[in-house]
Amino acid sequence: MRKHWKLITALGAVILVIAVAVVLLNPPTPAAKPDDPSSLQASGKFGFPVSGIKIGEGGTKTASDGKSITGYNGSCDSAAQAAANYAHLLRDVNVTTWTQQKKTLKELSETGPWFATATLAGDTLAGLKEQPPGTFEGGWVQRSDVTAGGMYRLASCEAKKKAVVQVFTGSLDGRTDSVPLASFGTVTMQLGWDGDWKITDAMPKADDPYFGGRVKDAGPGGQDPKGPTGAVPILDESLVNWVFRDKSKEGWVEYANAKR
Repeated sequence: MRKHWKLITALGAVILVIAVAVVLLNPPTPAAKPDDPSSLQASGKFGFPVSGIKIGEGGTKTASDGKSITGYNGSCDSAAQAAANYAHLLRDVNVTTWTQQKKTLKELSETGPWFATATLAGDTLAGLKEQPPGTFEGGWVQRSDVTAGGMYRLASCEAKKKAVVQVFTGSLDGRTDSVPLASFGTVTMQLGWDGDWKITDAMPKADDPYFGGRVKDAGPGGQDPKGPTGAVPILDESLVNWVFRDKSKEGWVEYANAKR
């Protein structure tokens, strides 16, 4: 058990670094706007614009896992939807379903060096003979809740070519000594067009929070200051200020179905 404790502690640190480090930067040229500016409604309750696009929509097909949405039209709005719908593949770790998740991530990607980083924690934990301490609700070590964060920022986009998208999401993280701890973080990915949006790069390294100059800052994030509660809280003004405490709010847009 002591061996597993050390392993889960080390891997927890890896997951936290990955979750907090993922970010988007402004590109050298001005960021492209969504295809339909009229889709941005009046400001939401925290002062961010609210888009007409929703998490969980935008595509016409699903991947082999039966739930990850694919089949986008190539617009910049659809890139923002694809990023939200792909984010769980970069953030979730469930030791019982990991093999399928990794397969789906590979289907929706052009793999590169980033892929090893994205799959390190899952490969290690799923390879254990016993479920690691802190696992909750049927094999989860980390479970994302994208609508709990419910925001995105387009760092750059050229329709049917390439986009860099930042997605702000919540998650529950397993703890060995308590119920799961909620946290918020930024998932960064570059998408390329190959008849559909595919992840071509993701998971910025801890020493490269600006994603090679493609993103503006390290994106909002942080653990729930209330400590482990077993649930991801609904954002309020104090939580928004906490996760954005040293980050810019410029460019962030709420998805239409964000939890508020």
